[in-house]
Amino acid sequence: MDLNIFLKDGTQFKMTILRLIECGINQKKFFIESAKEGRIEFPIENLSGFRIDRPKSHRTAYEDDSTVLYTAIGILSKHLI
Repeated sequence: MDLNIFLKDGTQFKMTILRLIECGINQKKFFIESAKEGRIEFPIENLSGFRIDRPKSHRTAYEDDSTVLYTAIGILSKHLI
């Protein structure tokens, strides 16, 4: 599965949801980190939207990923209101 984050300037961040470490907000920047891909971050006020893609031939995420993923979805959803 992939987390796609869209910003108001047209920039898109994409991260495979696999072995997530943490997510949150630090100094008005949202961040999410995975063991494989490292950390992405962006100013939360520039958020335009997000989407989770699940390709037909998807890998299943580790069970531990769900806590970080649900937290990330909550943070991103809160700032889209």
